[in-house]
Amino acid sequence: MKFKNAFLSLTISATLLTIACEKNEVATTTTASITALSCSSTTFSATPTAGTAFTGTATVPYTGGNGAAYAAGTAVVSTGVTGLTATLAAGTLTSGAGSVTFAITGTPSAAGTAAFAVTVGGQSCSFSLTVLAAGTTGGTTTSGSAWSVDTDIANIVAMANAFKASLSSTQATTLQDTYNKAHAQKWSNLPEGLYRGRVGLQSSTFSTAQWTAFYNLLKAATSTTANEGNEEYIGILAADDYLNSIGGGSDYGSGNYYVAFIGTPSTTGLWCLQIGGHHGTIIYTYNGGKMTGGTPSFRSTEPFPSYVWKNVTYQPIAQELNTLSAMLKGLSSTELTTAKRSTAQNDLILGPGQDSKFPTTKTGVRVGDLTQAKKDLVLAAIKTYTDDLDDKAAAAVYAKYKADIDNTYISYVGTTDLTSKGDFVLIDGPNVWIEFSMQGGIIVKNANHPHSVWRDRTNDYGGN
Repeated sequence: MKFKNAFLSLTISATLLTIACEKNEVATTTTASITALSCSSTTFSATPTAGTAFTGTATVPYTGGNGAAYAAGTAVVSTGVTGLTATLAAGTLTSGAGSVTFAITGTPSAAGTAAFAVTVGGQSCSFSLTVLAAGTTGGTTTSGSAWSVDTDIANIVAMANAFKASLSSTQATTLQDTYNKAHAQKWSNLPEGLYRGRVGLQSSTFSTAQWTAFYNLLKAATSTTANEGNEEYIGILAADDYLNSIGGGSDYGSGNYYVAFIGTPSTTGLWCLQIGGHHGTIIYTYNGGKMTGGTPSFRSTEPFPSYVWKNVTYQPIAQELNTLSAMLKGLSSTELTTAKRSTAQNDLILGPGQDSKFPTTKTGVRVGDLTQAKKDLVLAAIKTYTDDLDDKAAAAVYAKYKADIDNTYISYVGTTDLTSKGDFVLIDGPNVWIEFSMQGGIIVKNANHPHSVWRDRTNDYGGN
């Protein structure tokens, strides 16, 4: 009997020990957890189009992963643009930094932004996916639709005709061209001695009266904003004269700029005003009495940021530098990390000769994920470019870019001061494309100067 009781006691003890072990095993099961989920850095495998069935993925970075496994999530329904769902795919967290993947499926109800409020490892955030309008792909309109904005067309045409009337018959023949996009594409940031491919009438042939008529045309076609538009281009011309005076040679100087009427100036027809030289290119397209394109637009200046020529102080491009730098300095350290480009960018991506080579994937920090104050800094930088157009067109184009601001991206490399050689920043939106790249000095040694280009994904050369 004593042996039986002892055996029973041993059996109960073993059972209790087993139960205790099982309880301990349950108690030590690890729940997946992270310390931060970065929706602002989400990347997408593809871009959906309104009314078209879509299948893609969203990859969301995280930090502080504990290495635990996690199960597939339930479908998260999109808000804003409806019709899409995001479902977390099962996986195992990395110990530290990593990323999770959501499968996105459905048919978006409209163009715009689809937002998804998601939770992973105890952390929540919301990421946004741009939905394109029907007829677009990769952020670039495929229909070829162009701007058609109000402009001071009557005054521009009047000044164009007055300039042409001031020329000799030979000069007028050189100035006037039939509408030809291939000729509009002939521009460069190189001095005339190195490029020699520009079309139109060279400014070295102008008489004093013709220079006056040219300046009147330039003033009509560009804005009255201080240090932008007309003032900026006058400063660029003066900078070339300055370079000539300090030993740059005959390849430099305001006499090495060209003017072309590609198509006949008209308040109803299609034509292009092209003014171009070493550090300034204007390509303005008009059709039906409206402005249908203000890009490509190239600006630079050497010396930089300011210089004195004939007792006048000039500082073209200084406002662009200041607003772009303020834009970057307004970002948090986390946002700057997201905006940082992975490789150096030593000059412009879409400079001269790089027409229609826009990348299909946007990189950097999405402006829609920033505070309103930070969005305003981006808009201020954009405005220094749109303000190169005449006042009416400048306001209309700026409004278009402002409407697209949430789906615009910022990326950069180098320093946020943008004053060191190799500093680079890009603003890339559904339409707007602005680059600023700091270069080493060419004539002014031991100094830097910027190259900057403004393009439009849809409306370069008037969308033609």
